Order: sequence, then C-alpha cells, then structure tokens
Amino acid sequence: MSTEQPLTVPGPVPAAASAGVRPEPGPAAQRRRTRRRARRVVLLVAAALVVAIAVAALLLARDARTAQRALDDAAGRVPQVERDLADGGDPAALEAQLAALRRDTAVARAHTDGPLWAIGARLPVAGPNIDAVARIAAALDDVARDVAPALVEVRATVAGIQRTEDGGIDLAALTRVAPRLTTAQTAMDAATASLGRIDGQRLLPRLAGPLDTLRARLDGIGSMVTTAGRAATLVPPMLGADGPRTYLVLAMTNAELRSGGGIVGSAVLLRADGGRVEVITQVAATDVPTFTTPVEGLDPETTAVFSDRPARFVQDVTMTPEFPTTAALAARMWAQTHGEQVDGVVATDPVALARLLAATGPVDVPLPAASAARLGMPSVSVSADNAVQLLEHDVYVSLALGPHDADTFFGSLVAATAARLESADVGASALVKALAAGADDHRVLVWSARADEQARLAGTVLGGTFLSSPRAADAVGVFFDDAISGKMSWFLDSSVTLVSSTCTDAGRVDTVDVTLTSTAPADAATLPTYVAGWPNGIDPQGIVRTVVRLAGPVGAPTPRLHRDGVVLGMETHPLRGRSIASGTITLAPGETTTLRVESTASAASSRGEGPQPAGTLDLWSTPTAHAGGLHVVPVPVCPEAR
Repeated sequence: MSTEQPLTVPGPVPAAASAGVRPEPGPAAQRRRTRRRARRVVLLVAAALVVAIAVAALLLARDARTAQRALDDAAGRVPQVERDLADGGDPAALEAQLAALRRDTAVARAHTDGPLWAIGARLPVAGPNIDAVARIAAALDDVARDVAPALVEVRATVAGIQRTEDGGIDLAALTRVAPRLTTAQTAMDAATASLGRIDGQRLLPRLAGPLDTLRARLDGIGSMVTTAGRAATLVPPMLGADGPRTYLVLAMTNAELRSGGGIVGSAVLLRADGGRVEVITQVAATDVPTFTTPVEGLDPETTAVFSDRPARFVQDVTMTPEFPTTAALAARMWAQTHGEQVDGVVATDPVALARLLAATGPVDVPLPAASAARLGMPSVSVSADNAVQLLEHDVYVSLALGPHDADTFFGSLVAATAARLESADVGASALVKALAAGADDHRVLVWSARADEQARLAGTVLGGTFLSSPRAADAVGVFFDDAISGKMSWFLDSSVTLVSSTCTDAGRVDTVDVTLTSTAPADAATLPTYVAGWPNGIDPQGIVRTVVRLAGPVGAPTPRLHRDGVVLGMETHPLRGRSIASGTITLAPGETTTLRVESTASAASSRGEGPQPAGTLDLWSTPTAHAGGLHVVPVPVCPEAR
C-alpha cells in the first residue's frame, strides 16, 4: 500500500528569480566591485609601464653602447685631425681621417637622439649624464660635418694661391672662402656653447674627464677657425684689394731686449696694392730724432712701469707688451718726422725673418761703402741658416759695423726679403706657414689704424694684446728689458716652465720657473763696447743685466717670488688691473739663476670658464733670440674654486 505524499502548493515566485536574474546588489557591494576593477586596471597599467620602461631601458642601453663605441673611436681621431689641420699633414691621410670621423660622429648622433634620450635627460641622477652624452655626440658631429671640412678647404686654397701677372698674390681665392669660414664659425660657436651648458660637477667621473679633454681639443680647432676666418677677411683688404695701403715695418733685434720683443733697429715703409708689396723707403732707428716731449700721452700707470721712453725714443716703443700702444706710438713718430700717415704697423725680428728666408731663399744684402772696402766684399749673403747669428751678434763683432751701419744693414735685409716676396718661385703657402710660425711665437705682430680691422686683430697671436685681450686677462706674463746699452741679450738663455698647478678653494695656484743663464764668454768684457755695454761706473762690461717684469692675471694678488730658493722682493705697480713686479737680475758670464713665480688664477678661470680654453694656461714672455714668446700649457680644472 503506497503512502501518498501530500501535495504542496508553492507560493508566489518573484519575477526576477523566475527570470534567472540575481538580485540587485546593494551600494556597499557596488563600491567593492568598483575598487576591484580599479585595482585590476592599475595593475594592468603598471605592468604595461614596467614592460615599457624595461623595453625603453634596453633600447637606451643598446643605443648608449653603440654611441659609446662610436664616440670612443671619434675621440681617438680628433687629436690626429687637429694636428694634421694645424701642421699641414698629408692631405689624403687627413681626408681619410675626416671621413672616418664623420662616420663615427654620425653613428653616435643617430643613437643619442630622439624621444627616449630627451626623456632620459630629465631623469634624476642619470639625466645630466645622458644629456651630456647627447650634447657631446651632436657637437662632434657638427664639427666633423661643418667645421673641419672648411679648414681643409682653406688649407687647399692657401696651397693653391697663384701669382698675378705683376708678381702679386691673387687675393680672389681668399675672398671666396670667407663665407664658408663664417658658416664654420657659427657651427663652432654653437657646439662650444652647447658643451658649455654641461655642468661637469653633476657628471660621473668617467665622463667628466673626457669632457674636459674634448673641450680643450675643440677649443684648439675653434681657434684655428677663428684665425682662418679673420685672415680670410683681413688679408685681402690689408694687402690692397680695395686700394693701396702703407705699412711701417719695425725691425726688432733681440740682442737688446724690450718687453714686446727687441729694440727697434730700423724701420721700412711698405706699400701694398692689389696683393703686390713693394718697398718705399727705409731708415735706421738712429735717423729718427729723439723727441723732447712724448709724442702721445701715456697713462700714469704705464709711465710708472716703463717711464716715458716709449713715447720719446723709437728704439723703445717696444718696452710695453701691449703692441697696439707700441704701434700707435711708432705711427705717430713716423707722421711727425716724415709727414705721412700709415695704415698699419708690423713688427718682426731676426728669427721670424729667418723663417721667411727659408721660404724665399737667400738674399744678398749690400754693405755700407766703408765697411765693404774694409771687408773686401760688397754684400753679404743672408739665409735661413745664418740670419739670426749674423743679425744678433756677428754684424757687431765679425763685420764690426757701427750702430748706424748695423741698423741700416738690418733694414736692408728686411727690404730685400720683402722684395723677394713677389718672386714667382716663392710659394704663397710656404710664406703663410713661415708667418704663422712667427706669429705663434709672438715674433710677428700687426696693428691696423682702421678700427674695424684692429678689432679683428685684437686677441689673436698677431695682435700682441697682453694688457687688453679678454683671453690674456687670465695669462701670466714674464717680460725682459735689457738694462745695458749694448747687445748682451744675445747671450741670455731663458726658459719659462710651468712646474705645478694646484687646486685650492681660492683658485688654481700656478708655479712657474723662470731660468736665466748667461752664455757670454769669460772674456765678454773685451767685446766691442757697442756689444759689451758702455762703461757706467757701476757695472762691469760683459755682464747680462736684465729688468724682469712679472705679471699675474687681472685681479690677482701680486705673484709670490723666490730667487734660487730665497724670498725675492720686487718693486710693484698696478697696470690695467694687474700687479706688475719689477726687478733687475745681473748675471756674470756662465752664471745661472732661477726665479720661482707663484700666481693665483681667478675662480672662473680655475673652473675652466671664460675666454681662456678650459684646462690651459697662457704663459706670455718676451721672445728672445733663442726662445719663443708664447707657451700654452695644460693645467687642471678646479670645479670647487670659489
């Protein structure tokens, strides 16, 4: 018998349940669901960012490695390119080096450019280093593409300069290359400015050191561009492309030193017209009268240091190391004695003349009639090999010419050499190289009476602007003035050497040794009076007696001085913002002495800022018969200097 279950009648069913739909969640449940969705989105975005950053880092690292290899290769080529551009290396080898340099810099730039590097440059810590690498790559690429090829073109242009039918120099080629150099200068300035915006104190040491080296290299190339650009702009008009010019050439002799070079022995008037140079007249310095009053007022500081002799004696216009002052005084003296205004003044010495003679070949210089009869020869052959010895010493001893005849002989040599410049067999490139070598030693100096041209000359190696050039403001100067009325400076051997540079909070301290030696023979007192010096009742004849003037940087304290290890006191005077220390050094035949000079550089110069190229110091000195007048030496950069 079956048991029958009771029938259950269901109650009413909600509509949502009957439709299979879950009940609507409450507000709390909705908030929980929103938070869960937000977390998932954040996690997905974070994961995507991590992946993106990882990919970007990998790409940036890959680019950085490629760029580093290319930059290392490029950096290895830059010194050789700089040397070849400066020294006139093999053109084919230079072109090959430049082609390789352009390839390297193009690769480095391509791998340090774009949005990833722009973003990376904004990162903390790593950002400045990333930005520095990108700037270095771009600067090197600009120099390789726009600057170095222009310098190569200039060198080829100079080497290919032709003569005109009348024997002059064809100036058209230099005129044509000037715009290219203007473009190169713009690119060079932009590259230098970009590197200058890098804060070296925020860089890793492995990057900071090479950056300083690169800046110094590019400063060297930049100087070449500036010099070439100025030459291409100045040489054509100064050689008469736009009309005749007249120049007074001062022939200096280092046998009797003056701060700016040597005493003026003679003057030669040249005329340049359309690239052709001719000698108009020549005079011995002894033919220019002494002026009882200064031809031009010297400022009180200059007079206190050098007296008023530069403004009264043409022989002494070179007592100042500021050539524009020398030239203006010489031009005024010429105008007063000869009634003619000159367009410019050039100064040179026997060492520079010898270099020119290497390009022109020997010249025959006539002797004064009495000397020709006494010696039994009408002239003397002067070449690159014997010019210095002959002009600085033998003319007074072996030839035994008196003061006036010796000065006349020197002027005749300058005139004969100038006349040879027009010869068809004398290559223009050889002349340019000889003149450049003389300028680098401060043995060839140029001043223009035209303000716009003089502005371009100022600050160059041709300008001789120790007291006014912004770059020279950070230089140390060592200058010599012969204190004997004779020619004993021929026997002065001098060396100016940087011993050490030390970084301090106050600035870089540079220690310079100035070693002076008399090479005069033991019997120097028996030399002709015009050489050994006129008896003065104080000093014996045959000694080397020199006024040494030492100048630290503008605004720096007076240099600290020692002589052979003993503190040396010197008379000091202010001059154009510098402190000049002056003292007299007397040397017997064979005697040697060393002056040690300690000078403090400005904080800005110590940090590698300002007109002076970072990591370098200019040592100016009087060019002697045996040593040049400019030494550019490496020094450390002191970022902490304040």
